[in-house]
Amino acid sequence: MYDSLTPFNKSLKLLKHDTGNSIDLANLEHHRSLLRWLNDWGCRHLARDQHHVASRSIRDWYLADGATLFADTIATWELEDFDLETAARVYGALKDMAAARRVRAGRNLDVSIGPTAASKILFAIRPKALMPWDEAMRVAFECDGSPDSYFKYLGEIKHLTSHIGNLCRKKGFQVDDLPQRLGRPESTALALINEYLWVTVTRKVRLPSSETIRQWASLS
Repeated sequence: MYDSLTPFNKSLKLLKHDTGNSIDLANLEHHRSLLRWLNDWGCRHLARDQHHVASRSIRDWYLADGATLFADTIATWELEDFDLETAARVYGALKDMAAARRVRAGRNLDVSIGPTAASKILFAIRPKALMPWDEAMRVAFECDGSPDSYFKYLGEIKHLTSHIGNLCRKKGFQVDDLPQRLGRPESTALALINEYLWVTVTRKVRLPSSETIRQWASLS
C-alpha cells in the first residue's frame, strides 16, 4: 500500500545505491545524494539552488555533534536512555542549523533545517534505530518538534518495536527477520514501521480488519 501511494522507497533505494548503503557525512558527494533524497521525501524548503548552505550546515553539525551518535549497527529496541538522550541532543542541534537563505522585505533570513528534515537525516544515517517523523506524526504522538519531544517519540517507537519483537518471537522468529518474512529483505524493521505510520497516520488510511485479511488469505 505504501508503494502504491508514494515513490519514497524508490528514492531511498537510490540514496542507498549512491552511498554504498552507508552514508559518510564527511563525503560531499554523499551530501549531494542526501539532499536530493530529502527533496524527494518532501523537504522542499531545502532549496536546490542553496544545497551548498544545507551541506555546509550538515558538515559542521556532523563534526561537532553527529559523530557522537551510537554505532549504526544498534537497533531501536537496543537503545538505552543515554542513547535516546544523545539522539535528542544532536537532533536539537541539527534542526536549528541553516538550510537556506532568503531575502524578504530587504532582510536576510535563514531557513532552518527544521524538525522533519532533521529526523529524516538521522534516519538516513542510523536506519536501524532513529525513526523519521513529519508534522502529522508529531501531532498524533503529541510532540511539538522539540528535542524533549523527539526523545519521547523515540521512546514510544522503542516500546512499539519491542512489542512487535515479542509478537515475532511468539511466531518463532526474531524481529530482525521480519523484513525477510514480508518479502522486503532490503529494508529494516524500523523502515517497515515507518511505512505503517506514514500510511495510517500521515495519509490517514484505514486498514482492513484482521478478519478481512484472513478472508482474503483464504481465497488466495
